Amino acid sequence: MTSQTDLSRMQEGEALFGFDELFYSRTDKRGIILAGNEVFRRVSGFPWEKLLGAPHKVVRHPDTPRGVFRILWSALGAGHPMGAYVKNRCANGDHYWVFAVLMPIDEGFLSVRLRPSTPLFERMRDIYTRISARDRAENTDPELCANELRAIAATEGFSSYTSFMAFALGQELAARDKKLGRPADPRTSRLIDMNKALEQVTQEQMKLLRSFEALQSIPNNMRIVASRLEPSGGPVSAISENYKASSMVISERLRSFVAGRDNLCDRVSRQAARALFLMGSNRVLSEMNENFAEAHAVNGIDWDHERALLRRLEDNTRRATRDAMEQAVSHADGLSRSSAEIRRQMLGLDTIRVLGRVECGRMRETSGGLSATIDQLDIFHDDIKKRLESIMRLSEEIGSSMNSFLRGDRT
Repeated sequence: MTSQTDLSRMQEGEALFGFDELFYSRTDKRGIILAGNEVFRRVSGFPWEKLLGAPHKVVRHPDTPRGVFRILWSALGAGHPMGAYVKNRCANGDHYWVFAVLMPIDEGFLSVRLRPSTPLFERMRDIYTRISARDRAENTDPELCANELRAIAATEGFSSYTSFMAFALGQELAARDKKLGRPADPRTSRLIDMNKALEQVTQEQMKLLRSFEALQSIPNNMRIVASRLEPSGGPVSAISENYKASSMVISERLRSFVAGRDNLCDRVSRQAARALFLMGSNRVLSEMNENFAEAHAVNGIDWDHERALLRRLEDNTRRATRDAMEQAVSHADGLSRSSAEIRRQMLGLDTIRVLGRVECGRMRETSGGLSATIDQLDIFHDDIKKRLESIMRLSEEIGSSMNSFLRGDRT
């Protein structure tokens, strides 16, 4: 049944297809179309003789920012799958929107598409409109546009664009199930839940780094206060020096933990995001294969070859999902252990902080500045320990969920 919204979109020149329909196209490494299914041909409006052997950009719409394709080609070139919202054009000038799941294969690349319908899709559609209009007016470098899209993902709280697209795929699959009157798929629900935990780890990581950076100025403040309260080398000066030395050790450990290239938090996020995206991709491929029913002859397409290729890709994606999850579990275990170790190291700082509080009490009326500094330490210590505990809990949750999936996948 066609809804009023669909009728409105059709009047605006949008070629709609069913939520129950999936379609795919396959290209060589140069992006030349080698095959696809009938839904692809029908929705695009091009006859097979205009599609086969043509560059895939024959269906590209200028309203899709070039930065989207820069991100896609970068991931595929590195051997990784990637997703994207894409606006394509039809032969008659109409358009259609898809969420595309793109995967590298031996012969080139394959893209499976589904119809998007979530609030996230609506937001991304508006963002595309803004970016593509500016791109055309200013001829913006595609890499700058790609960086803007990555920044949008970061603003949304995701550690990578892969994580953002894993979230988008999970949302679209869940919305599609609802549109089709299906019960919630357990794999998709798990994908969404794990991605939420992953997003929280990223947020906690950023907050932890900010708190610890703010903490670094406090030993200097303590030395300044000490210079006013006591002779050189007095107890407050000694406490501030001990605190600085201990905090520098923790700082270096913490930076390798949450900051810099390839830090431990990022490794967990990157592997978990890849696993989650592969999980969603595998579900799409499984349904694609289940409903693959091309029978009429098309010159240039060997349907038996296409069936075998899609089945092989489904199997390969399932194995890749398991491998990525096993690596993510290993990284998550390391993250949890490092969080616990840094938290133990914080207890040493707590001891020095308590000594400062004792010295503050001894000075009584002359310790105003020192008291305020110790109050700051109390606040930052409590915040850092809370962030570490949260990261430990979330990393254990991610590891446990993925282990549960791996155990269930074996049966």
